[in-house]
Amino acid sequence: MARTTPTRTKRRNTVPVHTRARDAHKTTKRPKKPQGLDILGVGVIIAVVLVVLLTIAVPLRNYYHGQSEIARLESSIAAKQERKDKLLAEIDKYRSDEYIKQEARRRFGVMDEGETAFRIMDPRMDSGDTVTSEHREDIDEREWYTVLWDSVSEEAETDPAVADRPAE
Repeated sequence: MARTTPTRTKRRNTVPVHTRARDAHKTTKRPKKPQGLDILGVGVIIAVVLVVLLTIAVPLRNYYHGQSEIARLESSIAAKQERKDKLLAEIDKYRSDEYIKQEARRRFGVMDEGETAFRIMDPRMDSGDTVTSEHREDIDEREWYTVLWDSVSEEAETDPAVADRPAE
């Protein structure tokens, strides 16, 4: 028998260029994912947006609240300052010697030295007429509607001196 040597086929360790490009193209293809976001992705985005908004909103609210409080207090201070100025002006008026003299003349009839006071008497005034009367004399025991009816139905009392005088 003859010796047969098995023929071995030599395997190549290298890949031809044309097959390498084809194999690389096949391995890079991945299964397609849906183009839109899934529910989990939308939920994460909404949660992040809410956290950012809350992080910004609370300090902004505090800032605007503080600004409005400052404006309110400034207007209150201005009003109180105006009131204080009015009161100080009134105090200065009461401390003034001219005002004190004026009020003493008006209220108490005080005269300066060298001035003469005159009292004018009206001749038409009767000494019997008094300006004040006792309270007991003015009490009317009639009902209110009787007083009202009498004031409408009765003629006005005329003064005899005025009635006897001829018209001019």
